[in-house]
Amino acid sequence: MKKRIMLVEDDEKYAEKLKQAIVNEGYEVAYFNTPIKSVAEFTKSNYDLVISDFCMKDMDGVKLLTILKEINPSIRSIILTAYPEEEVEMEAIDINVDHYLSKDKSLTIMLKYIQFLLKKETVPTETTSSYKLSSSIERISVDMKTRIVEKEDEVVSLTKKEYELLVLFLKNKGTALSREDIAENLWSNDIENIDLRVIDGHIKRLRSKLSLFGISSVRGYGYKR
Repeated sequence: MKKRIMLVEDDEKYAEKLKQAIVNEGYEVAYFNTPIKSVAEFTKSNYDLVISDFCMKDMDGVKLLTILKEINPSIRSIILTAYPEEEVEMEAIDINVDHYLSKDKSLTIMLKYIQFLLKKETVPTETTSSYKLSSSIERISVDMKTRIVEKEDEVVSLTKKEYELLVLFLKNKGTALSREDIAENLWSNDIENIDLRVIDGHIKRLRSKLSLFGISSVRGYGYKR
């Protein structure tokens, strides 16, 4: 089976060149030009390696990989930068990024780093409930590999958006999410055209299907779990 790589880079010219070189080595590459969309996609598919630019519009590469490593702590990772800085490299080390590389390195060298990382054995960690989310209080469990949701050991059928909302709330326990935050995470392509009241409807149906009492409204703002 081909190794799967996520490439997140807003410089499309550079991304195309790097992507083609990686594909030519026999790997499968999913390319995203915005970090927000990459987070949503990361929850839906399995990846062996994430390669991210550092300097991007919506969030930097360190913040992106911090989020992705909360979903899958054992994911291999590389941060690329046009302007290496010691302070940023220290931040990357702190979150266990495997390599912090300058973009002026040749494609040959880049591919060597990638090949080396993908040959290494992944060491499971205790937090590798990487594809499992749950709420013991509400007796809900989510398997993100199979997208199966269970309530009190019974499978519950959810729509795509209801499932994505549930995953978002389970990953952000105790955090108040504005309707704009929710739209940005789950409707990233269409955010400017979304009627935010649509979110209320999806949440109402999700609460009903799972008898969810833990998702509460934050007046004039959004929701919190």
